[in-house]
Amino acid sequence: MDRSGYIAVVGGINMDIQGRCYGSYVAGDSNPGESLMSPGGVGRNIAENLVRLGLKTELVTVLGDDTLSAELALSCGRLGISIRGSLRLSSTPASQYICLLDGGDAPGRLLGAVASMSAFERLTPERLEERSGLLDGAQVVFADANLPAASLAWLADRYGRGKSALVFGRQKPLLALDPVSTGKAPRAAEIVGCFDLVKPNRAEAQILSGIAIRSDADLPRAAEALRNKGTGDIFISLGAAGLYFEGCGRNGLLERGIVKAPALPIVNVSGAGDAASAALVWGLVTGKGIEERAIFAAAAAALSASAVETVSPETGVARLLDIVKGVSHEQVS
Repeated sequence: MDRSGYIAVVGGINMDIQGRCYGSYVAGDSNPGESLMSPGGVGRNIAENLVRLGLKTELVTVLGDDTLSAELALSCGRLGISIRGSLRLSSTPASQYICLLDGGDAPGRLLGAVASMSAFERLTPERLEERSGLLDGAQVVFADANLPAASLAWLADRYGRGKSALVFGRQKPLLALDPVSTGKAPRAAEIVGCFDLVKPNRAEAQILSGIAIRSDADLPRAAEALRNKGTGDIFISLGAAGLYFEGCGRNGLLERGIVKAPALPIVNVSGAGDAASAALVWGLVTGKGIEERAIFAAAAAALSASAVETVSPETGVARLLDIVKGVSHEQVS
């Protein structure tokens, strides 16, 4: 695939407000700790990781007109993330994601979060249609489920698997999905077969596939259910246990397995899935096979979780090449 093009990420941007406990979290009490505010959001995090991996990236998102929105826009500019296709709303505050992370014996573990993302309901199919020229020209359109269900359906209808290979005379982009959360994954459940690549976690994969995942033995069943719906390559995040992959290999035969990155210090897991998603896209456009893409994704997630920032400032191809040397493989029958 020609690397001279760009990736279009359609999804969330927000200001992350992160509270980190110094010790083990005690429910119902005031826990000593520290707080950090930084740009975040699934779509924005994926876009930053892609840029750090050397890919041109267009972020189609929603920005308000308050001070935090201005800071989010400036941060994209500093990183080289284009937001020319983003929707700008007046009298609208920036979206925010407030999370609480454990300390003590489980440093960086996500205890819970509140996402204030209602502004993204305004990124309607009509707004996407206005930006169709930008989207049509991408190598990959990566959507996250912060989008309204109708907007995900619009993307699926225009770029989905089984549709025409061309969009107005041009090769149509590949279509990828991050379901974001169990609360938002149902938005894509009916159209998941339209995506060339999906990266849910276990809980989201259950929703998309309709198969209960009680152990690793259930992963192939869930992936088979997704493939029967028409879904392309499937990558299921298993958290610290690694990444399950299933899809068509270079020889045209089905490949599946679990890869696990070497242990790095865990500081903040909140951006690990976004880093994995970006690595999967990078591997796709650079011609990597499905297992190799999974290996790079596992390495990217581990690197992200080892940083205080939502996106590790160490992210880059050279750093991932170093980490992948320690990735382990497990066959799944």
